[in-house]
Amino acid sequence: MAVDPKSEEAQALRKLFPLVTMPVRRYNTLCSQISIIEQPKGNFLFKQGDIPESFIYLLDGTVSLEAEELRIEQITAGTDSAKFSLAHQFPRQISARAVTKVRYVNLRLNAFDKPAIDDAEEKGGYMVENESTSESEEPEDWMSALLKSPIFQRLPAMNLQQVLMSLEDIEIQKGENIFNQGDTGAYYYLIKRGRCSLTRKASAKAKEIKLLELRTNNTFGEDALLSGEPRSMTVTAITDMLLTRIDKERFIKLIKEPALSYIDYPTMLLECEQGKTIAIDIRSADDYNKNHIKGSRNIPFFSLRLSLKELSLENQKVIIICDDGKVSEAAAFVLIKSKIDADILQGGMQDLPKEFEGTALASDNSGAEAPLAVAEQDSHLAANQKAEPAIEASTPDINTASDLEQENQSLKAENKRLTMELEKFKKQYKLLYTQTGKLKNAFDKLQGSK
Repeated sequence: MAVDPKSEEAQALRKLFPLVTMPVRRYNTLCSQISIIEQPKGNFLFKQGDIPESFIYLLDGTVSLEAEELRIEQITAGTDSAKFSLAHQFPRQISARAVTKVRYVNLRLNAFDKPAIDDAEEKGGYMVENESTSESEEPEDWMSALLKSPIFQRLPAMNLQQVLMSLEDIEIQKGENIFNQGDTGAYYYLIKRGRCSLTRKASAKAKEIKLLELRTNNTFGEDALLSGEPRSMTVTAITDMLLTRIDKERFIKLIKEPALSYIDYPTMLLECEQGKTIAIDIRSADDYNKNHIKGSRNIPFFSLRLSLKELSLENQKVIIICDDGKVSEAAAFVLIKSKIDADILQGGMQDLPKEFEGTALASDNSGAEAPLAVAEQDSHLAANQKAEPAIEASTPDINTASDLEQENQSLKAENKRLTMELEKFKKQYKLLYTQTGKLKNAFDKLQGSK
């Protein structure tokens, strides 16, 4: 049964994100296409690992978010946490069980997409187009694109809420530079409307080269925030633009920390041996030639975006290597945005343990080392005619070690990996527990003030 737009349920639904920003006519149309679902106490709304076909919004009751029989958080309808869809990550990272009788709605994944033909009569919606804009914009609502992007899929609901509350809109005129190469990074941007170009100069006197063009729903500006380096390119508005942005401090705290993951060397070695991952060294070709991990592939950071399609086709997790792990954070962000699973080698080459120097990553079935990026193959062709040295040529390759030593090393690496994962889950649980306590206190104060 459809929801009456004037009903109490519809008014409660209207307060949720991103429905609160939806134009009236589109919201009324959405109400005619949905119905309210009820579940008794104890039933699951969804389970960990499910591939969702919809966003779920809680209207009445309380649900428990659980993972592996561990209760992570309770969410009650009407609270701040319930303003967003439950467990928005795909596939579901946790289960949702009804603590009380609950009522909720399922909204299909494309529910927030903008209609192909804009309604010129809508004046109050944030997606009303600038009449002077002649280009054809993407049909998807920017909020919907944000919620479904791989980066924001990794954020806890609390972080997502704080990000949306922290966004600041700015207008940019055609021809205006949003920032220049060499500037200090201050913001991360999302394009609500318009197009811009990304250009770069190899040196002060060199000719400016156009690298990329971005449009509605694209994001940019994270490289300098993550690496700590100056802006590596200039971004110029091709049309009049409407941007929304978040400052560096909130970006690091709310987006970077939960979105990126790290891996130590023994774990990387183990995963590469099992054929689960490929290791990519994003340092310059010169640095890679001087010293690198055998079996790693060299794709310098500024060439990485050109290799995204190739890496997507390989369908493997990527481990990023750089000098100290900082630039790897920016590289991992680029890969994750392109739906490529990526981890960062903790500490980079400079923190490589002495006992592992000289250890090689697993080679492919032919016994040859993993190929270099296409852009680098010519300059390294001669070097690749010989057996590639490990980090220290005097250290024996792992393939010459005894089976017992290999097994022992693998077990140690697996134990360390599991220990790190356990500590990570403990920290996440502690954080969620603290946040839940704060929300409960705030809710109690609100109740007491009524």
